Amino acid sequence: MGMKQKLWLFVLVPILVLGWSAGAWADDETDVFNANAGNTEPNPNPGENFVVIQDVIVSDPGPFGDTTPDSFPTAIETVTIRKIGGTLEDHFVIALRLYLDDGDGLFDPTVDRLLGAVNAPRLSDGVVFGRQGELLVLVPNNGSAEFFVVADFANDAPDGATLRTSFDLTVGDSLIGGPTTTSRIDSATSLPILNFDAGLPVPTGFIRITAATGDAETDVIDETPARTARPGDSVVLQEFLVSDPGVSGDAVPDGYGTLIRSVTVRKVGGTISSDKILRLRLFRASPRTPPGWDEKDELLAVVNSPDLERGVVFGDGGRRLMRVNDNAEERFYVVADLAPVGFVNGDTLRTSVEIVARDDKTDPGELSSAIETPMPVVASNQLIVEVPPPTLIIGSASITGKTRIPIMIRFVPAPGLGELQIGPDGALTFDPNVVQVLTIKGVGPYIVDSVNIDSTEGRAQFTLTLKPGRTPLNEGVIAEIEIDKAPDAPVGESVRIDIEDIEGIEVVDVFRDAAGRDLLPDIVPGTITIKLIKGDVDGDGVVTISDARLAARFILGLETLTPEQEEAADVAPPMGVIDATDVRWIAQAASGLRKLEQSNAALAPLATNKSARTLTARLRAGTLEVRVSGQGIAQTTVRLFTLTGKSVTTVQASGPVVRLSEGDLAGLPNGVYLYTVTVLGPDGVWQSDVRKFVLVR
Repeated sequence: MGMKQKLWLFVLVPILVLGWSAGAWADDETDVFNANAGNTEPNPNPGENFVVIQDVIVSDPGPFGDTTPDSFPTAIETVTIRKIGGTLEDHFVIALRLYLDDGDGLFDPTVDRLLGAVNAPRLSDGVVFGRQGELLVLVPNNGSAEFFVVADFANDAPDGATLRTSFDLTVGDSLIGGPTTTSRIDSATSLPILNFDAGLPVPTGFIRITAATGDAETDVIDETPARTARPGDSVVLQEFLVSDPGVSGDAVPDGYGTLIRSVTVRKVGGTISSDKILRLRLFRASPRTPPGWDEKDELLAVVNSPDLERGVVFGDGGRRLMRVNDNAEERFYVVADLAPVGFVNGDTLRTSVEIVARDDKTDPGELSSAIETPMPVVASNQLIVEVPPPTLIIGSASITGKTRIPIMIRFVPAPGLGELQIGPDGALTFDPNVVQVLTIKGVGPYIVDSVNIDSTEGRAQFTLTLKPGRTPLNEGVIAEIEIDKAPDAPVGESVRIDIEDIEGIEVVDVFRDAAGRDLLPDIVPGTITIKLIKGDVDGDGVVTISDARLAARFILGLETLTPEQEEAADVAPPMGVIDATDVRWIAQAASGLRKLEQSNAALAPLATNKSARTLTARLRAGTLEVRVSGQGIAQTTVRLFTLTGKSVTTVQASGPVVRLSEGDLAGLPNGVYLYTVTVLGPDGVWQSDVRKFVLVR
């Protein structure tokens, strides 16, 4: 019997091996929870840095749900911190950092690992640490990691403001720098985790900004009156009292003063933008000055080019800005220096102030009363800017001989003055028996041509144009008139320089801005007064040895001098007395050994009054002090210009003294500057000639 053979057919069937993700085998075992270890600071101060606002542990496996290790670590990809409650606005958190603990459970920025830092974090949107697809932190299997969320708070963070954050994370397989497989987040953990730590209020979990530990008894009271100002003015934006204790709420003194750390000024309404404010200053009223703001009040802080939309902070939050004694009050002024141009008539601005009072951090430290008034405090009245018409100003001076007087402009709207023409109808008019006009020259970006001077009739005409490629001025000196006294001009005589037609009507033929638009300016005439030549006792126009002999004969009682001659002979201290020193100085001047002071500092009136004033200026310790003589001076204004006529600063003060402090002169390089002085007195407005000073630091 034959053997039957069986044919076996082997068919090779490819087997598809499904590659399961390794993560599918990893357990959902990782827990995320608040450490409750007391690292979180529940009551940080304004301006405090490195404040732990959340302390979180990531545990593999965790103490909740699945507690059996799965042999896989937890690969953390990103951590997101988000504001989920509270009243603290994002901009009061100036920095946010994420740290990984070194293993001791205590926060120490010098040894803990910084995972990331974000300046100006937008907590409301969520701040993400780490990058998608990359490993941020690896939590080992059967291990844990502790994270500290750390914030820096702004100096003006409001007292009592609250903040609560959440902590959210993502994990992933095969992250760059990470393992192929990761443990997942256990369902026992509900992400995100809200901050809730030992020391935080239960059950809210809020961090509360706490500035002061004394009683909340201090009131901030706004007393801002309605005010108007002109472009280029210095004006009080807000006037307020800080009263400890105040008149409302807790009015019982607590034995502690109010330690003001910062004052924040912010725009809350109006049409004026920050670029129209050149400088913002904070003053405390001085008991030595009259009521209302005065330049001599105590200057506490200065901010140039302030950003009122974002808020201007006076004080750094650490150093004490001001102390208001217990059971006392202080008055403060927020003063703005307005730009000379760029305003529309009727522009407005309203601000608010926010006060931070904080305990001293020094040892032993001092407690502060807290602010009781809700912050911020809004000004009760807004500032209104009145824009006057463009003004053409002829300078004034007291002269003994050749002198230059300025032609100035103010309030010329943008883009600035492009062209000025005096003639053929109008002319600079003067009395040729008192003064003579010699030349007229352009200053800075302007050139003068077509000059026609009639010395017999007392009329001068000219054309002024902008140099090609130069920037036009809105305010400043545009030309200079060189004048001299007439040969027979009597001492003390004054002449008015105006711009008029042949019938005495004020006429400016052309006054046009750089865009070609015709403008109608107001004209402020000038006044030139003939002054005695010091040492010229006999009045012949020169100082000679004959003047010394005449003064000597007067001392001996051999001659009688007129009051004008006595003034000419009084050249040496003590002033007001003519003695042998005056004779010697005049003789030395006649011989060329001494130069007698021939001050042109006397102010001549813009109006028709005849009052005599003198001007003194001195630079001391970086401060320029300008002082005007006379009674009843209500206001003095000093305007500072470069040699090209560009206005750089304007300082105004009540009374006869103006001080340009180091802050006023900050940013100006050493060099020569021009300045003018305008005085408001009982007999009208006075304008000085253009003077110079040298700034050397």
